[in-house]
Amino acid sequence: MTRLITSLFFGTALSLSLSTYAQAHDFWLAPQNYYMEKARPIPLAIMIGHPQDKSRWSLSPHRVVSLSSLGPNGITDHQNRMTPLTPTGDVILSLKDEGTHMVMIETTSAVSILPPEKFTDYVNEEGLTPIIAHRSEYELNDEDGREIYSRRGKALVQIGDMTDQKAAYVTRPVGMTLEIVPQVNPYALKAGAELTSTVYYRGNPIEGVSIGLISLDTEKGLVRTQITNAEGQVSFDRPVTGQWMLHAVWSDPMENTLTADYDTIFSSLSFGFNN
Repeated sequence: MTRLITSLFFGTALSLSLSTYAQAHDFWLAPQNYYMEKARPIPLAIMIGHPQDKSRWSLSPHRVVSLSSLGPNGITDHQNRMTPLTPTGDVILSLKDEGTHMVMIETTSAVSILPPEKFTDYVNEEGLTPIIAHRSEYELNDEDGREIYSRRGKALVQIGDMTDQKAAYVTRPVGMTLEIVPQVNPYALKAGAELTSTVYYRGNPIEGVSIGLISLDTEKGLVRTQITNAEGQVSFDRPVTGQWMLHAVWSDPMENTLTADYDTIFSSLSFGFNN
């Protein structure tokens, strides 16, 4: 009976992973507005895919570990906002204080199984060097790629104009497995200024992660890619206007390979500028 359930589970996972392969890579939080003059409830969409073929993630409370925001007056739990959702499946957030709010989400893990060629294309596209090296060392390139994957997202919402309060909490890690942490609040930077971020994996800056600067509201999509240096840092020019995100993905081989061979984390930091 256990084998039958396991077989059915992996069969379903394989079917889902194949059908969503092209759309399942990027993941980000998309508030209706990244800037508001005054505090008010706003719809928050959770997006997957690429800007050219994006779609809303089917939000289920059972797939969400945490949904919260960190603002001038501390942390707010928004899990009670997941029911009911808007007709389009969005969450209605209530952000009450002026200043910068960092909205955060973490999801549970799901299983993905891809045939060898598709898995190889995927890990090469994402720059997942730990998987590439592991499959080469153990001669697994002709085997299906089995991974569990989960997602981490942060979005910066500015209410009111920037003041002398630069929201230092935006520039510190919050304890996500994989997270992108700007050294300066992006909303405190002028257009064209250097926006440097540090990427943390399990609490430590990590070298060798491919970070994409992605336009979310134009057809440009991926604009530039950088690899984190020995300090885990990348730098991009702060965009002039529009909605943007920094996106990262990283993976490690798993010790217990009964379910999957790799544990993969997708992470993003989204923000937007009016000028």
